[in-house]
Amino acid sequence: MDQRHVVRVFVYRQEGKTPTYLMVRHQPFHDSFWVPVSGLMQPHESLFQAAVRSVGQEVGLQPPSQIVDLQLATTTQLGDFEEIDWAVGYRTRGNKRALQPSRTLAAARWLDFDDIYQSLDREEDRRSIMRLHFTVRGGA
Repeated sequence: MDQRHVVRVFVYRQEGKTPTYLMVRHQPFHDSFWVPVSGLMQPHESLFQAAVRSVGQEVGLQPPSQIVDLQLATTTQLGDFEEIDWAVGYRTRGNKRALQPSRTLAAARWLDFDDIYQSLDREEDRRSIMRLHFTVRGGA
């Protein structure tokens, strides 16, 4: 069976007590949904190394001030192919970092919890952002 591992990175920043979350849309814009930053895990990488690399490549942000395994892995199987998605939270360093989106992105924007929850297409992503939001709010 062929298998690949994907890291789904929920980037957030803390502005006072209210976190905001980064969502991206891929090219072409009209065919894509708002999603977290994501990337394929390389065989030599840990979950956290894959998250840092993916965020750097996709939106140009520096390594996080904090990274959290959300302990939500989902598996999708199509015939002999299996994809395992790993969700992590990624707190940016500082609040005013300028994004440098890659050419594969059509858009990137910061959203509050209510907006992001309604914008996400996948139930797995909604569970991940809910877990992250309540983890972040619980630590505030």
